[in-house]
Amino acid sequence: MKILILSPKPPYPPKDGGAIAIFNLAKGLAETGNQVHILAMNTSKHRVEKAISPDVPGLTLQYVNVDTQISVWGGMTNLLFSSVPYTASRFKQPEFQQALVNLLKKESFELVQLEGPYLGFYIPIIRTHSAAKVVIRAHNIEHEIWRRVALNESNPLKRWYYFNLANRIVKFEKRMLMLSDALLPITDRDKKAFLEYGYCGPMQTAPVGVDTIIKDTPVTHQRAVMFLGALDWAPNQEGLIWFAERVWPKVLEQNPYVIFHVAGRNAPVWMQKKLAMVRNVLFHGEVEKSSNFFEIADIMVAPILSGSGMRVKIIEAMSYGKVVVTTTIGAEGIPVVSGEHLIIADNPLLFAQHILDLFAQPQKLEMLSKNAVNFIRQTFDNRTIARRVNDFYLQLLQSNE
Repeated sequence: MKILILSPKPPYPPKDGGAIAIFNLAKGLAETGNQVHILAMNTSKHRVEKAISPDVPGLTLQYVNVDTQISVWGGMTNLLFSSVPYTASRFKQPEFQQALVNLLKKESFELVQLEGPYLGFYIPIIRTHSAAKVVIRAHNIEHEIWRRVALNESNPLKRWYYFNLANRIVKFEKRMLMLSDALLPITDRDKKAFLEYGYCGPMQTAPVGVDTIIKDTPVTHQRAVMFLGALDWAPNQEGLIWFAERVWPKVLEQNPYVIFHVAGRNAPVWMQKKLAMVRNVLFHGEVEKSSNFFEIADIMVAPILSGSGMRVKIIEAMSYGKVVVTTTIGAEGIPVVSGEHLIIADNPLLFAQHILDLFAQPQKLEMLSKNAVNFIRQTFDNRTIARRVNDFYLQLLQSNE
């Protein structure tokens, strides 16, 4: 098959969960024998100054520079004069549209995969210039993220705005899904939600895959805890501050020499200042390779209080044998058992106690580490997932023959 993937961000090098999800499936589809071309927005937020092509036969990349920056003025004018949610309208870019038209006139694709409903703006363009099937890959339930952010927001004005945004997004999501030929949700939980939307087209769950050939790092029993995630994403900001202010002090009360290592790109200044005021916290900023950062501690925390879909960094950390302590929302979409594959805790006291227990019980730490690696190898092997998606796409193409 000739497959075109439209991406709202540069997927390579894959530095965050979204980029990992996009690149790994594209890589898997190419390795299955398809010709895969990625047309990606090179946004100011995720700007790649020099395009680097991965060494994957059958996979090519093309970047288009666009400006999707958020502004207060843009948000206000959108709220007053548009029915399209602001989070979506930023991805309607004339430069990207022209690049897509040029590509569709030059190349013939059998299938176009959109990485998220916000790229649904381009479905009419695809229909005009191509006979390709259009599939939306839903990384999460977008409106659910903002609804949860609203529920955790104490500022009444912000709370109202987030609820308003969530309501506009759900209408937009439903409209875009109905324009597609098929849907590729990342979790079964999301699949169920889309069925409740009224979506009745072809649908296949395809979780984020990881390279299970990677060797897990050995348990080192360091007195350290780590966090790794994009720090310009609201749920990560919210969860990290909650952990630093409400959980971490409880850990230090019992174990005052433990170090908390924090890494992630695009951390706002206000967050860096807050972290600097917390004892025993080391902020590393953006790290070049997550695999190197994973060597710094055996325990990774993922204190997610809002958000939706699947937390890719949890999957990635587990593949390296890291023991993850997260929340119920953090573990959503991952078929884990708390206490067997990772640990789930939803209140500060319990979250802190689980971390302390892992320091005090090295055998439990090692058991969870081994279980995590085995679980990922059995459930999230990228080659297996890509073959499943490939079969689904072949059936989709054959359905109208």
